[in-house]
Amino acid sequence: MAELQMLLEEEIPSGKRALLESYQNLTRVADYCENNYIQATDKRKALEETKAYTTQSLASVAYQINALANNVLQLLDIQASQLRRMESSINHISQTVDIHKEKVARREIGILTTNKNTSRTHKIIAPANMERPVRYIRKPIDYTVLDDVGHGVKHGNNQPARTGTLSRTNPPTQKPPSPPMSGRGTLGRNTPYKTLEPVKPPTVPNDYMTSPARLGSQHSPGRTASLNQRPRTHSGSSGGSGSRENSGSSSIGIPIAVPTPSPPTIGQVADSPTPPPPPPPDEMPMFDDSPPPPPPPPVDYEDEEAAVVQYNDPYADGDPAWAPKNYIEKVVAIYDYTKDKDDELSFMEGAIIYVIKKNDDGWYEGVCNRVTGLFPGNYVESIMHYAD
Repeated sequence: MAELQMLLEEEIPSGKRALLESYQNLTRVADYCENNYIQATDKRKALEETKAYTTQSLASVAYQINALANNVLQLLDIQASQLRRMESSINHISQTVDIHKEKVARREIGILTTNKNTSRTHKIIAPANMERPVRYIRKPIDYTVLDDVGHGVKHGNNQPARTGTLSRTNPPTQKPPSPPMSGRGTLGRNTPYKTLEPVKPPTVPNDYMTSPARLGSQHSPGRTASLNQRPRTHSGSSGGSGSRENSGSSSIGIPIAVPTPSPPTIGQVADSPTPPPPPPPDEMPMFDDSPPPPPPPPVDYEDEEAAVVQYNDPYADGDPAWAPKNYIEKVVAIYDYTKDKDDELSFMEGAIIYVIKKNDDGWYEGVCNRVTGLFPGNYVESIMHYAD
């Protein structure tokens, strides 16, 4: 501030006065040079003297103008810095005012709020008694835990083919569930069942041969069939899920009665009936959650001294009056079965049934003692191959 005042009061006015004095001095020097050139006898000398005064005068004026200009520029710089300081002060005052307004606004908003009591406690508290870490114990992986989950097809565990005689087994501990009330056969049902593709029946082992002595001892003149009773372990699905497995792999063969026993070959072993083909693509299934009935337990061929149960076919020579005119095959019941629904059959072991329709889910429709109904296909065995 003192420097600015000194420039305004001393240096700049003195520079102006010096310029005015130089102006007056230059006027007097010009008059002197003009008179001297006119009166002098040596014109060249007078001209040289005039040039010297002119050069000195220009240098003096230029110096004075430069000094005055520097003082003015310095004054302008000082004033510009003062303006910047004033602008900064104004901005600071403006920010202070804005902060005060914000505080006032927050105070007004705070009047409308309520206080919240917060507890100053630790969020995480260490337990007083530390738990001892549990020692890791490796447990073997059980790959059969999820075997009964979903709708997958259960394959038999390499069940040997039934040859020689019709093996009698204990009835399953759990009967297969009855089929739904719609979509089967000719009993007012129009839509076939939706089942999984039947499992291919197992093949006969090459080293299994039927003994000629056994064939000879089991031969009978009439149309009778012997059933070898052997203990088995039922391996149906657990949990009472009511699923039905395909009975295509559980068919049991009955030997053909021959007059003279002879050593059989592998080709003479009775093959299991082929499973029913899947439904055609144009017939869209209706029931997707009805698996086929479970097959009977596998045959145990190690027990050769099992009891023999025989049954006779009273309709061997001719069909009874109540038999249907057209039927697929004639079967014999190998288990007792009690119906669960009104459209099913009840029969005893050894009953003769005429099959008129085979559904894709393993349930058959047939006639027994003038009664028409449904029954599981794995409770019966075909006797059509008795005919020579």
